[in-house]
Amino acid sequence: MAYPTIQNPAHQSLQAVFDPQLNSRARRFLRSAKADSTLNAYEADTRIFVYWCQLQQLDPLQTTHHDIMNFLADQADGILADWVWLDKQEGKGELRNGEPRKPATLVRRLAGIRYAFKQKGIHPMPTEHAEIKEMMRGIVRLGDNRKRKTGALTLQPLIRVLDDIDTSTLAGLRDHTLLLLMFSGALRRSEAARIEVSDLDFVGQGIRLRLKPSKHQLHETEIALIPGKQYCPVSALANWLKKSRIGEGPLFRRMNRWGQLMPEPLGPQGINLMIKRRTGQVIDDLYVSGHSLRRGFITSAVTAGKPMNKIIEVTRHKDMRTLQEYFDDAHKFSDHALDGLL
Repeated sequence: MAYPTIQNPAHQSLQAVFDPQLNSRARRFLRSAKADSTLNAYEADTRIFVYWCQLQQLDPLQTTHHDIMNFLADQADGILADWVWLDKQEGKGELRNGEPRKPATLVRRLAGIRYAFKQKGIHPMPTEHAEIKEMMRGIVRLGDNRKRKTGALTLQPLIRVLDDIDTSTLAGLRDHTLLLLMFSGALRRSEAARIEVSDLDFVGQGIRLRLKPSKHQLHETEIALIPGKQYCPVSALANWLKKSRIGEGPLFRRMNRWGQLMPEPLGPQGINLMIKRRTGQVIDDLYVSGHSLRRGFITSAVTAGKPMNKIIEVTRHKDMRTLQEYFDDAHKFSDHALDGLL
């Protein structure tokens, strides 16, 4: 499928809801109303909808609830459901057929379109039509609702991934350091993307890492990073700062096609794709995402017998029940009720 060239600016107007004619200050306050990960997901979903509309010769701002139902049906069947960047810097990409989208993804697609309509002041919003809600019930009934559990990138598979990275290149050194830091600090990808040089405080025993408030943590938090032996997050970060010559601003940054550092931070989606790419080069049968390193730290710490209170100091869990699942899973085969009965 050829890349669709947009001729009429009106076709871009829905997508342009994310950063229309606003100055940098207004844009910052508007975007801070929601988490970056949520806005990035909405932006990606809206992009798919806008380009789908163009291929149907529809103006996205003039779509009816029937048009939106047709869009959701195509997504549920995997028709024009994959967005592939051809040249991200030029903003060029295309829609391709792919795997059928799960109901949860369609709910988010609909939420992204609804958010864009709301920002544009469209009323009544076609996304709120009763037939769409009824159709979504049908998609949920017929769709595959099984949640694919993110694999834990525990210590041993992580070591294989780290050893495979060529750290003589700046891109390799960045990814190696980022993977090690996310595991050592049990970081979410959104947290890792927001770290700046000023958030690192090198002290005698290691590093004090400040984490900015987010939808997961309403207040600024601080965790300790201690030196390792063969794989040391403290020395890795010091080496990254030295080789990258980054003295202020975002700690982990995007790179252009020539391997040069850009001023913009590597975003949550970029981190997610990097983790999948680096892991996929070494391990074929592990489904990973931006959450895999956090899960990997917790699973490794529980398996090693670390006490729950010390794990929480790193993970910053508020609900003990969430962490208890890891302990239950680690001891699922210990002192089993069936032991000795057969």
